Amino acid sequence: MNSRLPIGLPNNFNSSRGGSGRGTSLPVARIIIVGALLAVLILLFVLGSTATTSIAEADESRVDLESIVGPALTRAGYGDVIVESDGRTVTLSGELPTRTDVIAADAVAKSIAEVAFVQNNLSHPGDSADIPVPGEPRGTTAIGSASSADLQLQLQLATVAAVSPIVFEQRSFEITPESQATLDQVIQILVENPDVRVEVGGHTDSSGDPEANELLAQDRADSVMASLVAAGIEERRLTAVGYGDSRPIASNELPDGRARNRRIEFLILP
Repeated sequence: MNSRLPIGLPNNFNSSRGGSGRGTSLPVARIIIVGALLAVLILLFVLGSTATTSIAEADESRVDLESIVGPALTRAGYGDVIVESDGRTVTLSGELPTRTDVIAADAVAKSIAEVAFVQNNLSHPGDSADIPVPGEPRGTTAIGSASSADLQLQLQLATVAAVSPIVFEQRSFEITPESQATLDQVIQILVENPDVRVEVGGHTDSSGDPEANELLAQDRADSVMASLVAAGIEERRLTAVGYGDSRPIASNELPDGRARNRRIEFLILP
């Protein structure tokens, strides 16, 4: 009897019930299917994690914007300003002593690269027209007039002094190295406006003896003036005055208020 298999049947036909043919091909197929399913699940997990991370980063960006602007305002002496953010838009609210402070706080927020727009809802007592708030009408003052130019220059100096206040070593009139950048900006403004005269005003908080505070304020104003003269600004254009603690712009009861009162101001002289 011919024992050969019929034409067309596989050589492993006789072992199909437990031989190596079926026992090898079926597990391989299962492994391929399971591997494909795992790959799909891993891909879905990665995509879901990326989306969640993006949402978390967006929320974190909103929160971080407030944590960036708030401390910057505090360093400039405006720790009482309320900061809220919506995306890259920052809203400032609260009350500051003067219109100059309102403008300076606005400038601090706008100086931060992450901020795209500032909604300035800050207010100040009275209706002083010392410096126009951006967006407000200028009244009858002509834009090209000398008084308008002085206002704009005063705004520049106030903004520079508020964004990065000049700082001294504790109970000393030695200017810290970090304050050199602010001095450089003031020097540049004075170089670009050679006919302008400026008062350098030194102010302290109310800690300690009033007479000692006045002397310290005078020493600090003299120190700033000396730095400007050393940089090439003519001494005849500058006046240094120490006011001590006689002109506070915030309460001396709290640390933030005392920090705001310790300051150097630049005032355009007639």
